[in-house]
Amino acid sequence: MATDRMITARLDSQAEEALTKAAELLGLTKSDVVRESVKEYCGKIVKQRQKTPWQVYQAIHKPGGSSHKKRLGKQREIIRKHLEKRRRQWSS
Repeated sequence: MATDRMITARLDSQAEEALTKAAELLGLTKSDVVRESVKEYCGKIVKQRQKTPWQVYQAIHKPGGSSHKKRLGKQREIIRKHLEKRRRQWSS
């Protein structure tokens, strides 16, 4: 059986006002709102921190890769044009 533990937290007036309004709108006590908010917020953090390196990479990089292939293609085209220009100069 879980036992509730009491903690103390300091809130600025803006946070306290938001807590009071949320509790009133939900028909809950401030303690219930804080308890559920902490569970949800901390749960998200824990879940996010448990991502594999591959999941982190996928979240950071856009679909379609890093555009390395596109840059390589452009470089090849630039070199081709440059060489073609030189060939024309040498053959004339």
